[in-house]
Amino acid sequence: MEKGGEVEVAEGKLEVSVDDVMDRYMGSLGLSQLLHVLIVSFAWVFDAQSTLVTIFSDAQPSAWRCKTLDHHHTNASVSSSSWCMQNTSNGQPNHVCGLAAGTWEWVEGNTTSTIAEWNLICHRKFFAAIPTSLFFIGTIFGCAFYGRLADARLGRKKTLLVACILTSTTTFMTSLSPNVWIYALLRFANGFARSGSGICCLVLSTEAVGRKWRGQVGQYGFFFFTAGFLSLPFIAYPTRAHWRYLYRIISIPPLIYTIFLVTLVSESPRWLLVRGKNKEALNVLRKLANGKKLPDNIELIIPSSSNAITCEESDKNKSLWTTKWAAKRMVTIMTCAFGVGFVYYGIQLNAENLNFNFYVTVIINALMDVPAVLIGGVLLGFTNRRLLLLMSTISAGIMCLLCIIFSTTSKDKAKVGGDGSKSTSSWPQLTIEAIGFMSASIAFNVLYVYCVELFPTNVRNFAVSLLQQSLMLGASLSPLLVVVGRLSPSISFAVFGALSIVSGTLSTWLPETRNAPLYETLKQQEEEEKHRQFSAASPPTVV
Repeated sequence: MEKGGEVEVAEGKLEVSVDDVMDRYMGSLGLSQLLHVLIVSFAWVFDAQSTLVTIFSDAQPSAWRCKTLDHHHTNASVSSSSWCMQNTSNGQPNHVCGLAAGTWEWVEGNTTSTIAEWNLICHRKFFAAIPTSLFFIGTIFGCAFYGRLADARLGRKKTLLVACILTSTTTFMTSLSPNVWIYALLRFANGFARSGSGICCLVLSTEAVGRKWRGQVGQYGFFFFTAGFLSLPFIAYPTRAHWRYLYRIISIPPLIYTIFLVTLVSESPRWLLVRGKNKEALNVLRKLANGKKLPDNIELIIPSSSNAITCEESDKNKSLWTTKWAAKRMVTIMTCAFGVGFVYYGIQLNAENLNFNFYVTVIINALMDVPAVLIGGVLLGFTNRRLLLLMSTISAGIMCLLCIIFSTTSKDKAKVGGDGSKSTSSWPQLTIEAIGFMSASIAFNVLYVYCVELFPTNVRNFAVSLLQQSLMLGASLSPLLVVVGRLSPSISFAVFGALSIVSGTLSTWLPETRNAPLYETLKQQEEEEKHRQFSAASPPTVV
């Protein structure tokens, strides 16, 4: 006998899906589930720190000055130094390109950033973009590795553990870099290592709650990413004289976090079920049941429109790329993610090109992530995912285009003094940029939740890893535009705005997933969605 999502078999077993157990017996989000979500989501802090640390470590030095040479220097050196002082009126970095080596120095020393230490300016200015670009390229390769590892081998929890340990190790090693090329290589390794954190955080937290709270949990987890982003200026400012100290400090927390991950977090019951570990999956559900007793005769199944089947039977000879509807969705959302990743990370890295105090700009951008998560979480409760993604990307694009106006009008007004401080700050430009970043942040967060709902459990981690690969591919190109923005901020804002709008329009090709269940297999999802479409198209029966 079948009733709703439950199937009672002759032996007295009550066959139910994971969604049924959570919705009917446990509750969608109880205290144990909330604790699980919070601990898992905390790994986003390290993800944000590793990703955005180059905003400070690779920042353009604020100013330089001519050296005052003593009597020990040669006449030629003294002559060059005198020429330097007589023919320069300010300390803008680009003005040192025509000066002889040794006649000038950075005001704050050569250990404040990688650019200062290795002189990545003038004809070497594009070298400054290579480490950050390689970081995101490393993330692309890491996403493919961790996606497969989490779905087919280790599961979500163990993969997250591996990612945290490798992130800590590679972050510390980066602080020991002797030159820009080793530094770039280690940033690549760090990007590879950290890519598993974001994937597993999202999937492991959303798979532990019922469908009612799935969207909100996926969004509110990004609060921890915001916390990591916001922590960076407060770590970077005391260590501003030594960029290596910044890396050493942020390498410690991921290692400490692994202790709490091992002892307090459970594996995803959905992954255990798909892997055929039904007993372990049920034990995890009992642990997350918030003290509520589950029926003793429960047996977990993967539901299908016909009979209960195993994952192997359901998706035999099927994969994400060989299933036409799934491949089409994946290509569409990956293309959209490329533009969103380019804009989201590009705006953050472009903070130094605004006519405002650098540290204040980064803090304000980080704070704008808070309303982005709150607004996104609230809107996800009653708004279609497709519409929310479209509106947020278009809004971000319009704000970036408006920044061009203030970049042009304030270009002649803003002057750089000898200490590198900007004498004219553009509050309107900062306000518009902050709103644009908030919109891009909403789009970025919604994309993750949307992707989780678009694909079933047995390929979900792989799908999210492909999404993150596309986000990182876009992000890997954004540092090059930031370098161009140092010469002409208007160009960078124009590209950010146009790409954001184009990316948003692609979301109209995706199906809506609001209030849809999380399916377990490709075959089940294909059958269930066809059934829903048929039911929606059929006229009501007249009795």
